[in-house]
Amino acid sequence: MHQLERAARRLDELCEAQDFVTGWSLIGLGQGAGTASRHGSRLFPAASTRKVAVMMTVLRAVHRGELDLEDRVTIDGRYRDRVFTGLLQHLDAGLSLSLRDTVTLMIILSDNLSTAHVLDRVGLDAVNEWCETAGLTATRHRHALIPPLAPDHPVEATNATTPDDQARLLELIARGAAGQAAAAERLGCPPELCAFALDVLRRQQFRDALPALLPYGTPVAHKSGAGWRDVSDAGVFFAGGEPRYVLAVYTDEVPAILPGGLPGVAGARGHIASLSRACWEELHP
Repeated sequence: MHQLERAARRLDELCEAQDFVTGWSLIGLGQGAGTASRHGSRLFPAASTRKVAVMMTVLRAVHRGELDLEDRVTIDGRYRDRVFTGLLQHLDAGLSLSLRDTVTLMIILSDNLSTAHVLDRVGLDAVNEWCETAGLTATRHRHALIPPLAPDHPVEATNATTPDDQARLLELIARGAAGQAAAAERLGCPPELCAFALDVLRRQQFRDALPALLPYGTPVAHKSGAGWRDVSDAGVFFAGGEPRYVLAVYTDEVPAILPGGLPGVAGARGHIASLSRACWEELHP
């Protein structure tokens, strides 16, 4: 049995044991090329994984000369009562950052004030248009900042994506960073900006899902997210300095408390970590 097929079988077995929905998409790179998925085309809340597409929309604008990564961004007080993730909400208003640093904070600390100010520069329409151009046809960005929603809201009421869309996006970034012209062209970014994006994703500070059960220091370029009923994480996994595979995992309908008494969000993060460990055991050289 092919390595990727073994990994897919193990992932499905782990998912079937859970009391919530899991969708995943796996793409092998290099010698382990191939794809597999479970609920890969199902819509899930995008949560903060949406910020990868926001970053790539910014980088396309930089490539076009519409923005510059050295542009200054003033973090004011407009959005402070609407965020709950990140560092900047705890600092005095008026801080001036480069667009480069603002994008970096949006990814590595999932800073929502950074996200709001970055979206001020490009707009949701541009993000959605970029997603269509890049082939993320099921992904929709509806809100700059997520409004209050009941836990049983329809997924169509919020920013949404699919495991296949997010895995494909990360594959394109990895291939674009490696100098593959077709991938870079699809993203609207030259290889050097794809490499910048991949480097920012590798500096992710939240490592309690995909990287949590991997050997210390295992490089993963990833972005996680979480909502009231969902946890997600999607990343590019490296070995020997080269990207080896992409894994995107989304959960939904996660109960507040699992049958064993564990908080649902904590259980979902542990589940994603277990899926990642299974992939690493099967696909790591």
